[in-house]
Amino acid sequence: MTLTDVLIDFSMISILLVAGAWLRRKIRFLQIYYIPVSLIAGILGLLLGPQILGKVSPVCFSFSSSIGQWAGVLSAIVFSCSFLGLKLEKVSGEAMQTYFLAGTIHQLQIIAGLTVTFILGLVFADLKFGFGILPVLGFYGGHSMAIAGGTIFDEAGYMASGAQVGATFATIGLLTGVICGMFEINRAAQKGITKVKMKREEMPESMLTGYYPENERPSIGNAVTSSAAIDPLGAQVMLVGFIILCGHILRTGLIRINPFFKNLPLFACCLIFSAIFCVLTQKAKKVNDMIDRKTVVRISGSALEYMITAALATTSISVFTTYAVPLIVVGASVALVTWFASFVLSKWVLPKDDCFETSVGLFGQCCGVLATGLLLLKVVDPDFQTNAATNITSSSTLGYTYQLQYTLVFIALIMTQPMFVYLWSWGLMLILLGAGMFFGKKYRKKAV
Repeated sequence: MTLTDVLIDFSMISILLVAGAWLRRKIRFLQIYYIPVSLIAGILGLLLGPQILGKVSPVCFSFSSSIGQWAGVLSAIVFSCSFLGLKLEKVSGEAMQTYFLAGTIHQLQIIAGLTVTFILGLVFADLKFGFGILPVLGFYGGHSMAIAGGTIFDEAGYMASGAQVGATFATIGLLTGVICGMFEINRAAQKGITKVKMKREEMPESMLTGYYPENERPSIGNAVTSSAAIDPLGAQVMLVGFIILCGHILRTGLIRINPFFKNLPLFACCLIFSAIFCVLTQKAKKVNDMIDRKTVVRISGSALEYMITAALATTSISVFTTYAVPLIVVGASVALVTWFASFVLSKWVLPKDDCFETSVGLFGQCCGVLATGLLLLKVVDPDFQTNAATNITSSSTLGYTYQLQYTLVFIALIMTQPMFVYLWSWGLMLILLGAGMFFGKKYRKKAV
């Protein structure tokens, strides 16, 4: 592998993204279901790659052998940005109730995934129990978490094509969130449940095409430094690089303490240090003045677009033939428990005010990350007149308290101590559900 190989791979993925953006702008089907450009580009890369087009044509999209390393590298960038420049704020009671329900959904996704995988394992002898933890990384964590978690399985030799299986679950989750979420919104609108009467057809054109007209383009960040000293974007990239280096040093130190930490990937250590740095510098004004959170989010988003496209474009077709039944059955099971908790269980946990709006936003978040939840909220509550957006945004941030233990520890521990992970998941689910129903009862009494 040379840097030229990396550059060529980068340019080819860029071409796929250009094609995906053009298709999203032109094809109505892709617009009304809000299919992300990176997903379109990844599927294009797969169709035009050696596994499909290459079978019938000598000319096709092919990448260097180093493309498989992109997931780990880009994950480090994405997770280094997670807490960099984030302002920690007080959380409302409604947001805490949303947090309890989101945590319950997270745990139910794990329990459903592992339980169904165990049952399928009685039929498919080669199916690893850890396969069942990948759906929660894909549904709740999105492509970044799923690909990163699957990469851990790949590097450990635990299962074949772990990153690609994770990416597939993330895609299933994303489509489930958007399609089922829109179905619930339309059904609620017909019943008069929604507070704001808005049809999908009334969405801004920019939300559909993914393109802002010249007079409507928002700022993607603010300059912190003068170009005479250092380019403003370069200054923020520099800080991301600092977090990555500290994460690397942290991982190296942990490995020297105990070889077990070799299973801890670089992205996890970057995420840990990003959180530590955020907490330690909350009141350090001079440090925070050097960070522009909007630009940092754009850096993370750009890395994520390339990571998703690269992962999907290089997905082995054998993944679908090898894991076809488990992918469908486990994916459907996780989708079902997510729907049940979001729209049925929520009636006992969430406050009555803004209950549906919060439920549909939470469903989107738990199926395809926060952006999907906010997208659905943009349909049902376009001017954010309810507290739903604040509730799910706050719960998403607080959700790291239960999410990180699986991303950082249990994804590795499930390879050696599967029963402990399974029982722990049940225990944590009961705690979160119990707290949610207990405090939810109090909130509903106040509302009467």
